[in-house]
Amino acid sequence: MSETLYEECRLEGGPGYMPDDLRSTHVSMTDHKVKVMFYNGWEHFERINEFTETGVPIFRWTMRTKTAE
Repeated sequence: MSETLYEECRLEGGPGYMPDDLRSTHVSMTDHKVKVMFYNGWEHFERINEFTETGVPIFRWTMRTKTAE
């Protein structure tokens, strides 16, 4: 059985009022996209080939989708 490895990532862009604690999260090391629930919608981010000063991969905001009612 293979074990999924997770890493910390940094989410950049999107709503300016999105709290900082939502901008640092953990993702599978193989994930290229991540979405975060925020104010009745999903904020979508994609991995880019950039890292923070501490080596954490950066995911950049791409779009927002609304939650279905």
